[in-house]
Amino acid sequence: MNDLVRRWEEPPDLPTTHFLDNRIHTDWDVFRAEQRKLFGDCWKFLCLETELSEPGDYRVSEVGGFPVITVRAEDGALRSFFNTCPHRGAPLVRDEHGRLKRGFQCMYHLWTFDLDGQCTSISRVEGYKAAGLTKEKVGLRPVRTAVTCGLVFVSINDDIEPIEDFLGPMHDHMKKHLAAEELEVFHYHRAEVRTNWKLWVDNNSEIYHDLMHVLNRKTGVAHPEYHERRWRLYPNSHNVILEGPMNYVSAGLDGRAEHTMPGISSNGMMIMEVFPDVMINIRATAIRIDSITPMEPGLSLIEYRGIGLKSDSADVREMRVRHHNQIWGPAGRNLPEDIACVEAQWRNMSVGASRYSIFAREEELRPHDDSNLRAYYQEWGRRVGYWPHDIEASRQPEIVAAAAMGPTLSS
Repeated sequence: MNDLVRRWEEPPDLPTTHFLDNRIHTDWDVFRAEQRKLFGDCWKFLCLETELSEPGDYRVSEVGGFPVITVRAEDGALRSFFNTCPHRGAPLVRDEHGRLKRGFQCMYHLWTFDLDGQCTSISRVEGYKAAGLTKEKVGLRPVRTAVTCGLVFVSINDDIEPIEDFLGPMHDHMKKHLAAEELEVFHYHRAEVRTNWKLWVDNNSEIYHDLMHVLNRKTGVAHPEYHERRWRLYPNSHNVILEGPMNYVSAGLDGRAEHTMPGISSNGMMIMEVFPDVMINIRATAIRIDSITPMEPGLSLIEYRGIGLKSDSADVREMRVRHHNQIWGPAGRNLPEDIACVEAQWRNMSVGASRYSIFAREEELRPHDDSNLRAYYQEWGRRVGYWPHDIEASRQPEIVAAAAMGPTLSS
């Protein structure tokens, strides 16, 4: 075999923590394991608490492949259930979000349920008398729900640890920037992106690709202070890139010196990554939160939120929207470039033209260091049960047995 071909086909001559087997992005068995062991076992971000402000306000989601509905109950609490009627499995609601006036009514046989999940009526209930079935026996299946720092999380794992324990030290960063004042969504859009969901996580998590964005080269990379920021890596593979200043004027944009978001300095920028799929990106005057629902190995539903403060005046809100849209949003400068890259990556990976990905940068946790991504994939591997550098080795019985005992996945 030609030496150049051999180097292309064989694993890189690197520590196994420093490269990935790209089949983790294309393999259906891996995808199904992620749904069951990752999204089915973790806390999943749903929305801001202020998006469900009144009794009856609801939002649907998919968590580990399961349909979930979260609703504001009459007592003010947020409750979640499978979006499934216990009678024959029809969905209770079909819209992405809305407001219920009188609880849930299944479209199929018109059974009804209150906002606490209790069945309130069964159509022609007398037909069930002989079998002893009553409305008290057929409530909705509850799902764990948590609210912290104005963010709503759900989990289909009934025994999951409290959200504060799951977040660990990351919670302190979130409280500083998200809990000081009530947040409000001013921009929302969702898109089906033809890529594996982890490639979008990569894109949101690594700063090295700032070199692609003309805007980021001018406002960040070209300035010495940009390179002095550091990553902080936390348990459960949450991580944060500490705040640093951006020079927006150098790109012909407004400065971001006034009305900054809580805890952020003038022109400051920082990014928080919450495992497994959430990015919280703060650029001085606006926040962007991305969350992902995997649909297929090569198809991901991504939700994008632009966020300000609920107390904003009209003028301040207009400023936040303008600053957000200059960079993000469907017509912003950066987002379309990011989507083009991750879709092109997956096309090459899906046909086997890109066998491995390299995560070998070591720069003492400076912005372009790959340490956060290496930590991410080690945590991914521990939870999903696949070696990130070789999924075929993961399928061998002795490897599976070792993984069940909790390996380091670093060798």
